[in-house]
Amino acid sequence: MRTKAACLLFLCLFAGAFHSFSQLNIIPLPQKVKANGTVFSIRPQTNIYYQKGLKTQAELLASALSPATGYDFKLREAQSAKDGIWLTLGKTAVANPEAYRLTVGNKQVNIMGNTSKGVFYGIQTLLQLLPAEIYNQQRQKGKTWTVKGADIEDAPLYPWRGMMLDVSRYFFSKAYVLRFIDMMAMYKMNKLHFHLIDDAGWRLEIKKYPKLTSIGAWRGQGAERTGGYYTQEDIKEMIAYASARNVEIIPEIELPAHTLAAVVAYPYLGCTGQQFEMPTQHSISKELYCVGKESTFDFLADVFKEVFDLFPSKYVHIGGDEAVYTRWAACPDCQKRKADLGLKTEAALQVYFNQRVQNMVKPYGKTMVGWDEIIEDGLKEKVVGMVWHDPKKTFKAVENGHDVVLSLTKFCYFDMAESNIPGEVKAATWVGLVPLEKVYQLNPLVPGLDEKYRQQVLGASATLWADQFIHGTLLQEIGPLNENRSEKYFDYLTFPRLSALAEVVWTPLAQQNWEGFERRLASHYLRYQQAGYGFRLPQPQLISAEKTDKGYVVKLKNVVDGAQIRYTTDGTYPNPYAPVYSQSVTVGELKDLMAITVLNREQFSLPLYFPEKYEQFKKYGEVVAEWNPSKITGKAYSPFEINATGKINANGNYALAFMYTGGRTKLEIQSITVWKNGLKIAEDLHEGSTGSTQKDHVYKFNIKEYETGAAFTIKAMVRGDVDNDSNGIVLLKKEG
Repeated sequence: MRTKAACLLFLCLFAGAFHSFSQLNIIPLPQKVKANGTVFSIRPQTNIYYQKGLKTQAELLASALSPATGYDFKLREAQSAKDGIWLTLGKTAVANPEAYRLTVGNKQVNIMGNTSKGVFYGIQTLLQLLPAEIYNQQRQKGKTWTVKGADIEDAPLYPWRGMMLDVSRYFFSKAYVLRFIDMMAMYKMNKLHFHLIDDAGWRLEIKKYPKLTSIGAWRGQGAERTGGYYTQEDIKEMIAYASARNVEIIPEIELPAHTLAAVVAYPYLGCTGQQFEMPTQHSISKELYCVGKESTFDFLADVFKEVFDLFPSKYVHIGGDEAVYTRWAACPDCQKRKADLGLKTEAALQVYFNQRVQNMVKPYGKTMVGWDEIIEDGLKEKVVGMVWHDPKKTFKAVENGHDVVLSLTKFCYFDMAESNIPGEVKAATWVGLVPLEKVYQLNPLVPGLDEKYRQQVLGASATLWADQFIHGTLLQEIGPLNENRSEKYFDYLTFPRLSALAEVVWTPLAQQNWEGFERRLASHYLRYQQAGYGFRLPQPQLISAEKTDKGYVVKLKNVVDGAQIRYTTDGTYPNPYAPVYSQSVTVGELKDLMAITVLNREQFSLPLYFPEKYEQFKKYGEVVAEWNPSKITGKAYSPFEINATGKINANGNYALAFMYTGGRTKLEIQSITVWKNGLKIAEDLHEGSTGSTQKDHVYKFNIKEYETGAAFTIKAMVRGDVDNDSNGIVLLKKEG
């Protein structure tokens, strides 16, 4: 987040322009924008004029405006125009092929670009100046289509503004891919990293190797069989669709790891020749392409030929990460190759593998892209390294002459949840939370990077990994019902975080401001809704919670245009029918208040609420004790007594859980015993522990002779595994 001082400086320097920005609500924020007080109205008789070479852009504009307006626009090629919407080519103030100038007057809208790309981006800005309903695909009767007058000069900060879509772990239809391209284009994103290949599925038709899709594109048996692939005709259609919207599709042909699907289809590609099965659960396979056999490279050469016949992008992504070398270490062919080359390690074999692939793609004019592991290999030819887990690898990459794209997990992994609020969608957890504001904090220019390397930082790219669909039972594929819940799930992970990343890679850093972005974003949720995209609504914002003699006076803020805040004051979960918030609310305890943002009765947010201490452990029961360093020893087991009177309140089965909350030492538990009026009545003697990892930390016992008024005590024998620096709670739950 930018500092408060920086925010105040920004507001002082750009006060007039900032007012225009908040009025116009454009994302990503243009370089220069000034409201001019005019209003342009789009009417049935409005014409769209275009200079030679811009017919495609004119057609795209008409197709964007026609559904909602119901107007049948006339398109006319012309060298000049005095009214209507005029698309032209020229020289803008910035010498950037994606730059544009948009001028809105009372009689005409003029969009001028250095190239057709700039004109297209001017169109996207024009759409954001219109009412949100312009994105609806149904005619909006009785709507007035006015554009606020403005003079805008704009160009992107970075040339690489990307999203990665994983269609290997979960197959998304061609229709969804086209829709995803629309979602990107709406915010001027221009690189679609297409993750076509992984252990879990091969999604691209290769005519010379039909088993890659007849076998490698499917998993499971019978009614559980799922999958799919894109024909070469599908790919051609996607590329044409994306190209018209200035989205470059970059294919990923993963190697040498994440290739089990290919090895299942053609076992000779692996080291053992063994016939494996397609995985139905997520894992990282140890099967690699055999680096010792020339047939591996013959296969890849054939695959690349067909791939490059399809994809015009100058880039090809090879993955290059997470290779486990056990197969190579045991393979006679790989070891012979290693000895012949005089290499000392299997990691050096991967360098050789990547060099061979680089030599394959070079004659096609392709630049190899890979995760930052390929930078570690020290390839001599220039590549693009996607830095995903250590920003310092940027320095090594640029110093070795490579370009970089930032795809850092803590900012760009959109398969992670945005919050830990109860009810949040199930998502990957290994990175932690990636909230919207965190995305906005990304700066692709890593602090400390020498200015001379500035041009080698191409931009940033976010990822949407789909492994959760085959990770245990977290998410299930829903093909038999012909539903689109999986697509809505990905939409939810995408918006509004894509909008934040778009501004990070487009808008000059000095003009990036979280508070300003948040204000402009307020009007974009309606645009998502009108376009039919899924999205995550933000909770109401807490302005203040002031304690008084009558309780707490709570003030909230609505951050979504066209939405309401609805709330409850009895601790129950609110719904779209709950009372509407209109002024501050007084509650006895903060935990009694819950509030949601309601856009409509089908779309509402997770709740703003005030969690009780240890709420995350509530599923384990009621807190009956806490431990801290004063209550445990660090060497010998010692008794830790828990008063369970009133907590044990009937006959039945009980579970006692020890949950670590802090400290550098885990708690070791030797046993627990249960006492009634001084007599032992139950015990569980197994050894367990709880800390950063937990083992057998739940103790169970049965009460058979409960007596009203009896005193119950639980005695646990515990110690710290190193010393006594450990904190935690003990919870008791009646199971039946």
